Amino acid sequence: MSESTDPVAAAAARLEAAVQRLSRAAAARPAASSAMDGGSPPGVDPAAVAALAARLDTTIARLRGVLGEEG
Repeated sequence: MSESTDPVAAAAARLEAAVQRLSRAAAARPAASSAMDGGSPPGVDPAAVAALAARLDTTIARLRGVLGEEG
């Protein structure tokens, strides 16, 4: 199977692209002063961020399992 038709490779490529987009978005966002003081930046829901992080961790773990990699 070539990588372009392999669904696992395609899913890994989409995940990597999403991580790159998140990285660029985070780098482009100016630091908020309250975040520097240990608080959350304005408009950021810490619970939503934690939930998103948990979903990403679960997705990465599932992908690693499919690929046969250890976490």
